[in-house]
Amino acid sequence: MALRNSAFILTFFLAFQLNAQDSITFVIKNAGINVDGIFLNHTVTQRFDPENLQDAFFKAEIDVNSLNTGIKGRDKHLKKEKYFFVDKFPVILFESSGVTRANDGFLIQGELNIKGTKKQVEIPFTLEEIDGKQKFQGYLEIDRRDYNVGKNHLIMGDLVKIYLSIENRNSL
Repeated sequence: MALRNSAFILTFFLAFQLNAQDSITFVIKNAGINVDGIFLNHTVTQRFDPENLQDAFFKAEIDVNSLNTGIKGRDKHLKKEKYFFVDKFPVILFESSGVTRANDGFLIQGELNIKGTKKQVEIPFTLEEIDGKQKFQGYLEIDRRDYNVGKNHLIMGDLVKIYLSIENRNSL
């Protein structure tokens, strides 16, 4: 558990160094080693009032071409047809269908569209007020094979951990 928390903290630290306000980062195992990455370009639009959850809405558009794992050759490989197929699917899209309260914060329900495959997901998140602005932090795990990202591999993990840290400044 401590190792998982260390990876989580490290991922957020690295993400904030690259993009001080917002970050959408991921971690996947490859050959038994965590590979970290970040999507540098994305747009998140939200409408959120914790006292009026029935009107809450979140939409994220992620530019897959902005994928950065710190190794240009790997990034180029991941953008090919076998993985993200950026030429045909340049955007990852998430659109919420509802928000509810959860034990430690909130839970967004919605549709995640990666590489033309749409799946319902839930994203637990917390809300923090900082200097009059809302800061959302969330986390989810997906199986990359559910979205046709890569084939079965002996050395690449199937589960992808996605970390979100978004500041509310693009409200509807």
